[in-house]
Amino acid sequence: MKTKRLRVPVLLLIAGVCCALAYEKDTSATERINKNVVNEEQTKGEANDSQEEAVVAFQGRDAINAEAPTKEDSIVQILSNHPGDANHPVHVKPSVVETSYTKDVYFDQTTLHGIFSSKELFFFIPKYWDTKYIYTEIQYDVSELIQSIDSSITFLVNNVPVSSYRIAYNDGSTQTCYLEIPLDLIKEGYNSLGVAAYARLYDEEGCIDDFTNANWFSISANSYIRSGYEVKDSNHFISYYPYPFMSTMDETGEGLTIAVSDEATNKEVAAAMNLMADLSTETGNSNEIEFCILSDLASTNANRTVLVANYNNLPEFYQTMIEDKTNLDTRAVVLYADDYNQNPLLLITSTNDDCLLEAAYMLMDENRVSQEKSNLASVNLGSADVAINSTSISQMAAGNYTVKDIIGSGLTFVGPFHQEQLIYLPFSEDYFLSDAGKVTLKFRYSENLDFKRSLITVYWGDIPVASKKLEKDKAIGDELTFAMPADVVGTTTGAIRIAFDLEIADIICTPRQDEMPWAYVSDESVLYLPASTGIVLTFDLKPSPFRTDGKFNDMMMVLSNNPTSSELNLYAQIIGMYGDGVEPYGNLYVKRVSEFSEKDADYNIITVGSYNSNSLFQSLNDKLYFSYDMDGEKFKSNEQLILSDNYAKQIAILQLLESPYASNRGVLAVTGVNDETLSYVLEFMRNHKLRFSLSKDCVVIDKDLETKSFQFIKTIADRKEPSVLNSIAKNKQSLIFTVVATSVMLMLFISVVIMLIRIRIYHKKKDE
Repeated sequence: MKTKRLRVPVLLLIAGVCCALAYEKDTSATERINKNVVNEEQTKGEANDSQEEAVVAFQGRDAINAEAPTKEDSIVQILSNHPGDANHPVHVKPSVVETSYTKDVYFDQTTLHGIFSSKELFFFIPKYWDTKYIYTEIQYDVSELIQSIDSSITFLVNNVPVSSYRIAYNDGSTQTCYLEIPLDLIKEGYNSLGVAAYARLYDEEGCIDDFTNANWFSISANSYIRSGYEVKDSNHFISYYPYPFMSTMDETGEGLTIAVSDEATNKEVAAAMNLMADLSTETGNSNEIEFCILSDLASTNANRTVLVANYNNLPEFYQTMIEDKTNLDTRAVVLYADDYNQNPLLLITSTNDDCLLEAAYMLMDENRVSQEKSNLASVNLGSADVAINSTSISQMAAGNYTVKDIIGSGLTFVGPFHQEQLIYLPFSEDYFLSDAGKVTLKFRYSENLDFKRSLITVYWGDIPVASKKLEKDKAIGDELTFAMPADVVGTTTGAIRIAFDLEIADIICTPRQDEMPWAYVSDESVLYLPASTGIVLTFDLKPSPFRTDGKFNDMMMVLSNNPTSSELNLYAQIIGMYGDGVEPYGNLYVKRVSEFSEKDADYNIITVGSYNSNSLFQSLNDKLYFSYDMDGEKFKSNEQLILSDNYAKQIAILQLLESPYASNRGVLAVTGVNDETLSYVLEFMRNHKLRFSLSKDCVVIDKDLETKSFQFIKTIADRKEPSVLNSIAKNKQSLIFTVVATSVMLMLFISVVIMLIRIRIYHKKKDE
């Protein structure tokens, strides 16, 4: 598995939707169902029919063994209790202690359907939090069908049921309930809050309502999980990194500056840019991190600084901080100290520039940085070689997964009708499916189905890719194997969706107990989904071509010979965009333009500047979609946009090109007429919403940050469908041969016909 630091609180939505069992007072029935569906798990306790107290009947965490609870455990516990016995909802916001900081994580709007369905929402607790309380506010609506049946919602924290509320229809009005989340169930890192809705859609004879999808429970996007916390003292421990340099107290990064020395070498800049990418991942809606040379540090008003520099390029103030200067040619020193103003300073230095990259990789690798429980770390040269040069790629890294690898268990479907579950795929943003993709699902199902109408369907995101009819003689062990269709090759998705239609012949009155239909997808099912090795040149899929498998993909930044802080700051924001979520141990290189050689340019290149400040644009000018005029003072019009004289002088243009230096490589040319127009790009890149809006392969940005997008690179479909004239031109010889051959055959045919006519005339005359 790739190493990746857990990030600041984010909201993930994982669907686990399944129609399920009705409440059954006879515990033996629950045991039989549990045996069939949950794969020989035993129930953890028996429901007490004489219980008079309004339930959270499962008694929370005490009902589950010390082992980590599973989703199957939770389903059985919820279904072992009657929804009519649940508590009344809490409508009053909890009284909590006052804290210095709060963090809200909002839900996506979602709707639960059927007899039983659930959603899990994940929230993150950083190491530096001293959490004082957590509660959730749920704003919800329910269908009118609820008013005639017993229904409840159950809250689960990390798969442990903690409370159950009765739900009722309220004349179509939105309702609100609250739940305090027990802190003893919360752990450092990611935590899940599950919301499970259960409706008892059965009559007195145990018959199933055929219209279960008309029963729904909708959670509003205004619902949230709120955490109140104080901040722990880090004691200057490096293990707390990226705190305090990035934290939930200010997710914009304002006040943080990453600096390099005034005489910065290429590898100094490369190491600092890796850290820029890593820290930018922590930012929210805006990225206010600054990047500069050391002499400009004061002008950034930094209250937190990360300084990456060769020891020989450091001013004396910083050099004196390094007490042990031995072997700095074979190791880097990472020091968490305070600067002139007693503000946090992270100093990374060595006399060997290769060691600076080693230190950057260590800080980006959570498993390594968490070991550094002091304010000083020494990172030896070559310590990252195992990760960088490894040739033994794990199955996960090669795109070969089992269901168990991804979600830890198989998938359980219980109850009639259409049900589906999502398998969220562990892909990085730069993932695109290759044409070698193949899926093998192993599954089993109950034998009481209507096999004329029951089937399994698999979706790549929302696109159906395979289906199979269920068969009675294969109920104890079925398999679906298929190659990924051509129309999804080169695309990406966040999840594979598996849907079962478990139809029952006698749906009018289906008995409960062990007669409920079910299906189970084995955890041994294999998803072989290798990433494509090609590149995609479009801002719609931004990580490509500069990242692959989560890491920088042979990226080279070509700087001007004497880069200013403004230039480096713009590069940093571009790296922040392409490096969002990046993992360590990728390849990011830096060269000055005078060092750049077209003979050694087999890289994905990013270069920034104007015609006169960056000489690379002079050699690239005829390759640009919008080229410069002869003096480099304005852009020229092209077939897609006629530029006015003033407008042509007041814009910056992002141009994503096919590399003229190497195949299967790209060039991002960030072009402007002067520093002022390039500043538009800097401001644009800081805004996450704006940079997310980038599309196609060429974007014009004006002073108001308004954009115009254009597509110049032909799509694959365009390339595969040449015009008729082109086809004729490319196949001229074949066409001539075909015409000549056809003409000869036609002449032979005519000759035969003439001969037959003459013979017929001859015989006719003879007969006369």
